[in-house]
Amino acid sequence: MAGFAIGAVIVAAVTGGSDSGEGAKSSATVTATETVTGSVMPESTPKPSASASEEEESAGDGIPGDGTFVVGTEIKPGTYRTAGPADGDIDSCYWARLKGTSGDAGDIITSGVTKGPATVTISPGDKAFQTGDCKDWKKAD
Repeated sequence: MAGFAIGAVIVAAVTGGSDSGEGAKSSATVTATETVTGSVMPESTPKPSASASEEEESAGDGIPGDGTFVVGTEIKPGTYRTAGPADGDIDSCYWARLKGTSGDAGDIITSGVTKGPATVTISPGDKAFQTGDCKDWKKAD
C-alpha cells in the first residue's frame, strides 16, 4: 500500500494589552502533521495470458450464425457441416476459410456458396472462418 502525509503549518499571533497602551505581544507557531495510510490507486493483479491449448479448449464445437470467427480462440480447427441456407429470403449461404482478417480478397483461402448442405474442413493454420446466411455449423469430427 502507498502512504502519504498531509502537513499543515498554522501560525497564530496573539496580541494582548492594557488600556494604557502597554501591551505584550506573543506569537506561537504550531505545526501539525497527519499521516494517512491507504491505497492511492486500486491494486490489480495481472491475469496470466491463456496458452494456445487453453484457448482452443475454450472454443466451441459449433459455429453459430453469421460472422467471422477466429480459429483457435472462437472456433476449433476441424470438419464442420451445415444443413444449408438459413430460413429467410436468401436461398444460398456463403462460407470462406481465411488466412487473414483484413477484409481483402487476398485473405480468402477458399470459399463457396451453397443452396444445400455443405461440409468444410478448417485447418489449424487458417486464421478465421467466415459464414453468412447459413444455418449453424456443427462439428463433424
